[in-house]
Amino acid sequence: MATCLASGVLGVGAAAAHAADDYPWAWQGQCPIVPQAPIEEPEPAPVPAPEPGQPPAPVVEPPPPPPPVLDPVSGHLYDPRGPRPTCARHVWSINGSIGDSWGFVLRNCTSFVSWRLHERNGMAGFGNHFRGEHWGNAANWDDVARRLGYRVDSVPAIGAVAQTDAGRVGHVAWVSDIGPGTVTIEEYNYGSAGGYGTRTVPVGEFRYLHLADVAPSPLVGSDRPVVSVPDGLGGSWTARVDDRGTLLLTAPGRPARVVGRRGAFTPVVAPALSLDHHGRPWVAATARDGRVVVGTTHRGRLVLRTVGTSAPTASPALAQSRTRRPVLATVSADGTLVTRRLSREGRWTRPDRVGEPTSWSTHTAPVLGNDATGSTWLVAVGARGATFAQSLERGRLQRLSGPAASLTSTPALTTADDGTTRLHQISAAGRLGVRTLDGRRWSRTTALAGEWSPYASPTVAEVAGGLQVAATDRTGAVVVTSTVPGRPSRRVGAARGLTRSPGLVTRRGAELVVARTGSRLLARPAAARVEDLRPVRPGFRP
Repeated sequence: MATCLASGVLGVGAAAAHAADDYPWAWQGQCPIVPQAPIEEPEPAPVPAPEPGQPPAPVVEPPPPPPPVLDPVSGHLYDPRGPRPTCARHVWSINGSIGDSWGFVLRNCTSFVSWRLHERNGMAGFGNHFRGEHWGNAANWDDVARRLGYRVDSVPAIGAVAQTDAGRVGHVAWVSDIGPGTVTIEEYNYGSAGGYGTRTVPVGEFRYLHLADVAPSPLVGSDRPVVSVPDGLGGSWTARVDDRGTLLLTAPGRPARVVGRRGAFTPVVAPALSLDHHGRPWVAATARDGRVVVGTTHRGRLVLRTVGTSAPTASPALAQSRTRRPVLATVSADGTLVTRRLSREGRWTRPDRVGEPTSWSTHTAPVLGNDATGSTWLVAVGARGATFAQSLERGRLQRLSGPAASLTSTPALTTADDGTTRLHQISAAGRLGVRTLDGRRWSRTTALAGEWSPYASPTVAEVAGGLQVAATDRTGAVVVTSTVPGRPSRRVGAARGLTRSPGLVTRRGAELVVARTGSRLLARPAAARVEDLRPVRPGFRP
């Protein structure tokens, strides 16, 4: 691997970019080269003396040396009869300067990533002394980013800086694409000395610096192993989509049954579940092609029909309105939030747009819930991290004060038995906050202790007579904590991954925390003080 140096001298002008590489100084400048041995001209062959009476042999002039050729890597002219020049150091100078406009060494990985952050991420002020810190060689970047409060973790994002300490001075690259378990990066000075390249590698080869991400990973969505709704009799209905894309619905005390066609649903996002005033389950789920299907039981069979479309990384939301009819909320792939209602005639209304089109996060699901008066509240996160709430019966969309919300964690809206409505939400900085609803006004955010994953969604339920929150912490472990600040937390699961949200399920006499690992569901009592989750019996019957 080529080295990736950092600091340089300012004051170099940019030149035209290459078609596949828009770095301003692509293939420009000269590097110090290893001295090459001079090319020795061949001795001319001796000309024999002419025989007596014969004319002298003509003099044959040796061919002229070929013209010198410019080596694009080193920037030096060389005789093509000899080896190409070799850079003694991977440092290029242009007009006597070795530094780019931001203080990094030309044609090194740090310089290229700085260019990407300016050109693609919009970080106009980024440079070697950004925010008063010396970023230096690539190996230093993760430490500097942490000191400045940026998130550094194992979860890639489009536009994140991929960083490793491997090599003499480390290496940085820019994440351009993400696949299942892989990242595609753009880089300089790795496979080609001082040159551009792309690679697709396993996610684990780098850590990721989230300085100004362009977009979250397309594989990070509103996934949850199971969603649960209490039936008021000590049991719960549950719904989930397994790893194969099959939607499963479970009635209290009964085995799970398949809903719809096997494998038809996206396993990236969770379904939505609600019980109407007759106790019948309503289910909404996202198909692999983005269609949102909704249905309830009819003559003992759950019938689904297409109602709308959704982003493949945002779950639908479903609730029962004050008029005892279901309401559906979805975010489209372009970030447009709409609601639909089931009419008295049994038909879904046309979409009612909420807020400005294309202004909502496509990796955070909208949330629907009822307060103590029966009013239906909609909560959603904007594309820039602002949180908005609206009563669908009456009232305008209102922006809630507080820190920027995570764009990859769905809030939890809950009304407890005492009539208090609370909103739990993880901020972009990984803080878990709670607000309460007083009439039609939301309180300021109160932070609960701990540091939490901004890629996983919290879930809230009544546990042992009190409202408890289950969430994934910054290590990937599942933790249950009280909604009352200052109460102790209980770790109920070992690290399972930063993107895996837990679920809370109530069953007769016990509450379970459910998490997914691989293709299995694991569960433990929510009040247990254990260091790992244990597998439940086959079928997972809560």
